[in-house]
Amino acid sequence: MAPVTRSMLLAMAEDRSERAQEADRVSSHDRRAPRRRVVIAGGGVAGLETLIALRSLAGDRVEITLVEPELTFVNRSMAVREPFKGSGARGVRTEDIAAEFGAQWVRRTLDRVSHAERVAVTKDGLRLPYDMLVLAVGARRSEPTWPPTGQLTFYDDRDTPVYAALLRHVRDGRINKLAFVRPAGPSWPMPMYDLALLTAADCAFRGRSAEVELTVVTPEQEPLGIFGRRASAGIRSLLDEAGVALHTSSFAEPAGHGWLNVIPGHRRLPVDGVVTESRLVGPRLRGIPCDRDGFIHTDHHGRLPGIEGVFAAGDATAFPIKHGGLAAQQADAVAEAIAWTAGADIRPQPFSPILRGTLLAGATARYLRADISGTAGDDSMISTEPLWWPPNKLFGRYLAPYLSQLDDGADVMPQDGVAVPRYQRHEAGGIG
Repeated sequence: MAPVTRSMLLAMAEDRSERAQEADRVSSHDRRAPRRRVVIAGGGVAGLETLIALRSLAGDRVEITLVEPELTFVNRSMAVREPFKGSGARGVRTEDIAAEFGAQWVRRTLDRVSHAERVAVTKDGLRLPYDMLVLAVGARRSEPTWPPTGQLTFYDDRDTPVYAALLRHVRDGRINKLAFVRPAGPSWPMPMYDLALLTAADCAFRGRSAEVELTVVTPEQEPLGIFGRRASAGIRSLLDEAGVALHTSSFAEPAGHGWLNVIPGHRRLPVDGVVTESRLVGPRLRGIPCDRDGFIHTDHHGRLPGIEGVFAAGDATAFPIKHGGLAAQQADAVAEAIAWTAGADIRPQPFSPILRGTLLAGATARYLRADISGTAGDDSMISTEPLWWPPNKLFGRYLAPYLSQLDDGADVMPQDGVAVPRYQRHEAGGIG
C-alpha cells in the first residue's frame, strides 16, 4: 500500500466534496471567507489527527500552524510492549509530519490565549493570530502519591527503562510479589492489565510462574468494565488463566515496607514491588476556562462554550476517559467543524465515542470494542481477530493508517507472532 501523502489527501477531499450531502446553511460571510488561519496547539494524537483530517477535509481552504515543542512524535500507546521487546519505541519527526501536510511547525509551547484578540501566545512571547484555535495540549502527570521507593509509576515510553529493570528483577528472583495498582481519577486502565498479563506470560516462558505472584488492584467494579459485560468477563478469564489475582472495587495504599493495605475490607497484601499509573490533571491554560482539575469543557463538536473560534480535543478535555483512540475521534469532530466553517461541503458530525482497545495478553492480542455513546446499549465485543485496521493500540481514522505505513510495520500488532495480512480488514482504513 502506497504511503498517504498530502496530494492523496487533497484528492480525497475533492472526492468527498462531490459525494457529500448539502451542508447546513451558513452566512455568506463565512462561505466566502479567505483561507482560514488555524493554529493547532499540541503535536500528540489529537493534534496530529486534527492536522491530517483537516487537510483531508478542507484542502487548501485552511492555513495551518502546528505548535509543538517536541522534536518527535512517539506512539506512546505501545510503550507497554517495549520492556519485553528489549528495544525502544521509534518516533516520527514532527517537522516531517508538518511538512507532509502543509503546516508550519512552530517549536514552542503554548502559554496563554487572548480570545478577545484571537491570539495564541507561547511561553517565550510569540504571538500567533488565528481564526480557529485547537487546544490539543494533552493532560499532565500529577505528583505521585506513593513513596518514592519500592514502586514504579508507569505512564509512557519514558518509563519503559525502569520497568525493564524491574522485569529483570522478576526474572532473576529478586522480585516475587508484584502488584499493579490503578489509582482513582482520570486515567486509562488498560496499561496495568497489559503489563500484568505480559509479565505473567514472560514468567511462564521462563518457568517462573510458580514462584511469582502477580496482583491487579483496581477501583473498577469489573476488569476493564468500560468495555461492557462480555469484554470484562473475557478479561477476568484471561487473568485467571494467567494466574493473576484480581481485586476489583478496591483501592491500595502503602502499609509499611513490603505491604499494601487493600480497602475496603482491611486486607493486607505482601509485595516486593508496586506498579501504578499517574493521576492526570488538565493543562490549566491561561485565558481558557477549566474545571477544578484543569480540564477543558467542550460541546460535542469540540467547541468551547462562549469562546468563538476555540476548540479542544484529546486528554486536555473534561471527557473522563483518557485514550488515544477517543482523542482521535474528538479531533475528527473538531476538524469537520472547522472544515465546514472554512467552506468545505460536508456536514459535521458530533463526537460519538466508540471505544477500541488492544490488550496485550501474551502471544495473542485481544481486541475490545464498545459503543459508549449511550445509544447502543451493551454491544461489548472481545476477539482474537482484529476488529479494525490497522490493528494497533492507537486507532485514528487518519493518523493510524498514516503511521502504519511509515516504517516496517513495527507498530502493527502481531497475531501469534505473525503480522496480520493487510487484506484482513474489518473497519478498513481506520474508519469506525
